[in-house]
Amino acid sequence: MTVVTTRMARLLAAVSTVALLSACAVTPTPFTADEFSAKAKADRAAMFEGQEVIAKPLTLADAVARVLKYNLDKRAKMMEEALALGQTSLDRFDLLPKLTANAGYTERSEPNATRSRDLYTQTTSTSNPSYSADRFSITSDLGLTWNILDFGVSYFTAHQNADRALIASERRRKTINNLVQEVRFTFWRAAAAQTLKAKVTDTITSAEKALKDSEKVEGERLKNPIESLRIQKTLLESIRQLEAIDQELTSAKAELAALINVAPGSDFKLDVPANGGMSVPEWPMDIGAMEQAAMINNPDLREQDYQSRIALDDTHKEILKLLPGITVSFSRQYDSNSFLVDNRWNDVGTKVTWNLINLLAAPDRMAHAESAEKLAEAKRIALRMAVLAQVHVVSHQFASAAKQFERADKLWGIEKRLADAAGNQSRGGTVNEIERISTETSAIAAELRRFQTYAQMQSSYGKLQSTIGADPVPEKVASHSLDGLSGAIVLSMPPAVKADPAPVTAPEVQAVAAEPEREDVVRDGLFWLGRKIAALAEQADSH
Repeated sequence: MTVVTTRMARLLAAVSTVALLSACAVTPTPFTADEFSAKAKADRAAMFEGQEVIAKPLTLADAVARVLKYNLDKRAKMMEEALALGQTSLDRFDLLPKLTANAGYTERSEPNATRSRDLYTQTTSTSNPSYSADRFSITSDLGLTWNILDFGVSYFTAHQNADRALIASERRRKTINNLVQEVRFTFWRAAAAQTLKAKVTDTITSAEKALKDSEKVEGERLKNPIESLRIQKTLLESIRQLEAIDQELTSAKAELAALINVAPGSDFKLDVPANGGMSVPEWPMDIGAMEQAAMINNPDLREQDYQSRIALDDTHKEILKLLPGITVSFSRQYDSNSFLVDNRWNDVGTKVTWNLINLLAAPDRMAHAESAEKLAEAKRIALRMAVLAQVHVVSHQFASAAKQFERADKLWGIEKRLADAAGNQSRGGTVNEIERISTETSAIAAELRRFQTYAQMQSSYGKLQSTIGADPVPEKVASHSLDGLSGAIVLSMPPAVKADPAPVTAPEVQAVAAEPEREDVVRDGLFWLGRKIAALAEQADSH
């Protein structure tokens, strides 16, 4: 019987071992194509869930409001802040004593019977064995323990996590400022695309038609071949430039749609000011006030201040770990043993523990903590210097961008009047199609340059706001709807100086045309050469 029992026990152990090993064997299980498709469909629906439909042309304030309300990067930062605040709430419970409840059940196959043995003679008692515990036992206890050292460490840890929650808030502010800066730049690039797309398409069509006509004239030898080739070169240069402009305009609207979290390919319109309606925002603060504001409100500096306080709390925690730990405990006990006189009783105790090895490591621990404090302080001072320099750099960038926009605005006005004049002359029969296309291309390039410089100026303005820590939206708004946010953003925007140049005379045309950058001069030179070639070709036809 004993042999059979032993074999059964061994067989049971073998089966249990095989079952345990097979349970521990994990094989990769990839998602199926249908599961990937379902996840993609669900995520796509979640990306645009709960958004208001665009029912009117978007102003810059509307675009900023949509970024603040729907942008996915901003949502992620808000969730990080909420998670950090949730950790702060959890840390409060670490400051409380530990309250634990235990319960157990034990059973013996035989009573815990014992005999007595004489201590000196080592003679075993001949009396019957005795036991003082039941074969079945149920125990339970409810205990309260509090370690004063752990309380101190948890206290400083809670302070550090509270600072980390504040850091998450500052990072959210920085993300919002960066998004607003980006949407300022992208909005006006998209506005250029909306304004110029049709003009570019029509001019390319006209240029391609004129190119075909010129190639036909060359093939029939109705003109001097050299003159025809020069005309074709001028037209191809215009088409190449227009196609480059069209390629740049194509991506602008998609970038804005991604920022405001609109489905790619969606058809929406922008509220673009009429000709000459773009203006330069005023900046009333002097450089000293900007430096002071940046020192107080810059998100990066505030984050580094909190990091310094976290490093200081690390030093406090290292000091606490050198002290002995005192644990106070109280518990209510229960044991179902029927041999006990009292089955329920209270248990109170205290314990002092001190890791003496920590005393040996104390100098190194303190030196490391002090080095961390000094590093945080050095980073803070270096960052303050960088922010001060950034205030001056961004201020100059904004002034330079505003000046470039004013120059580009004047140049656009001149090119527009020249294109209008060439169009009128073309309809009157005094200017040929080649010159009209050249002047129209020059006007489109000048208008694109105007939008580009205005976008750069708006980006510099947003960067200036971000550097000094100015929030684009007040902390309290009347409504968190899109219209409410848009209204609050409009009120927070500073007044602007309209860039509306005075009428330009002929001598001033030459002065302004000499101001653009080198690439603009080369471009205008090519257009001037095209006009001259067209004029020569017209004279040859007349002869």
